Amino acid sequence: MLRPYAEAAGVPGIAPHDCRRTAAKLCRAAGGELEQIQLLLGHASVQTTERYLGTKQDLVHAPNDGIRLRVVV
Repeated sequence: MLRPYAEAAGVPGIAPHDCRRTAAKLCRAAGGELEQIQLLLGHASVQTTERYLGTKQDLVHAPNDGIRLRVVV
């Protein structure tokens, strides 16, 4: 379902999980607390969420760059 929209937006090869991870990273970049993101993602432990997000976020090269989505704080 996502594939045609991703191709039309110029970001072929994007998968639903890419959108999930990007949403989580954008939430964190916007100041979201780890516990809030943990609940959003449905992780059992906050440590899983920490590993999922990584210690250093690279939002410059995130999949959303292809559609020019930006976080406004």
